[in-house]
Amino acid sequence: MDDTLLRRKRRFAVITALFVASLHFVTGAQYRGPFPDFVNGYLIDIMGPFAAYFLICLNLEKLLHRIWAADAVFLVGVVVELLQYFDVPVFGSTFDPLDFVMYGAGVSLALAVDLFLVSKDIPLKKNSE
Repeated sequence: MDDTLLRRKRRFAVITALFVASLHFVTGAQYRGPFPDFVNGYLIDIMGPFAAYFLICLNLEKLLHRIWAADAVFLVGVVVELLQYFDVPVFGSTFDPLDFVMYGAGVSLALAVDLFLVSKDIPLKKNSE
């Protein structure tokens, strides 16, 4: 991967992570803006996996490795939600089956943004390379 592309990926990952972190300051019980139920209940469930994907995939070039990273991020979300189902408070304490959909949406969106915008200049390498 050339240096320009690597810098672009790093910059995007850091900006995304900082944006998601800043969401924690404006969301929550005190949020009174548009779509409060969605923002308080699901926005972080989409944006958290989105940011985690980019942090994990910084140096991954092969498409298959990026797909595995996306699967791993989704799996972590599923485990967290299942722990909440069994009353183990990890990154929250309320089980919501729609969170599975939101984790999937966040990871899918991240993979699409990575492939079509951020890493569009990286040739999709075969596994044998």
